[in-house]
Amino acid sequence: MRRILVVAGGLLVLGTACLEEPCDRYVDYMCDCHDGEEGFDCAELQRVYADADPDIQDQCQIELNAQQRDDEDEGHWCATGDTGV
Repeated sequence: MRRILVVAGGLLVLGTACLEEPCDRYVDYMCDCHDGEEGFDCAELQRVYADADPDIQDQCQIELNAQQRDDEDEGHWCATGDTGV
């Protein structure tokens, strides 16, 4: 019984972590880490990626991963705690 509870709890945590869509994570990351930079418009990103379809969600994950790698390579530190996963 205990093993079932542990597995069920783990699935609940995993399912909750997946509720936020990749485009939401991408927009949050960009708005938190790059707000105020030249050529960047947080409101525009929010508008463009609101309710994005699954194909766009995949692209957002790719963009988020690439941006996080670029930021890391450039020494740009951002305290969002987002791992891109």
